[in-house]
Amino acid sequence: MYRFFIPLSMILLLAACGGEAPDTSEESQTEVTAPDGELDPTSPEEAENAEFASFEELASGTIEEGTGVSVQGTVEELADDIAFPSFIIGNGENRIYIRNMAETPVEVGDSISADGIFEGNADENMPMISVSIIEKDE
Repeated sequence: MYRFFIPLSMILLLAACGGEAPDTSEESQTEVTAPDGELDPTSPEEAENAEFASFEELASGTIEEGTGVSVQGTVEELADDIAFPSFIIGNGENRIYIRNMAETPVEVGDSISADGIFEGNADENMPMISVSIIEKDE
């Protein structure tokens, strides 16, 4: 009797545990955007109107946070960031911390042009830009 009862109870338990996952539709997906009046660092359209900023202007603090900027430099170091890949570019004397929102692959030594939003200073007291457009210079 036990030979019959134990397998039957196992089958019933497994059948009760099985079920279909809820259907996720596009309606249940949420979209994250910047608040009204602020530039969205993940949007390439927002960075297209960026004006060129020198390393010195960014380091001196003359550029207001949230401003669209465009920079050029050489990738000196790849950094670990939890949310997005990051790296540091330099021009010989100054360095800028880049949050790569575009997730464009770069390597140390690449010469790049980047457009994004100036976010103030990073923990290392260097200017930080959240970049949505990266172009490698040839």
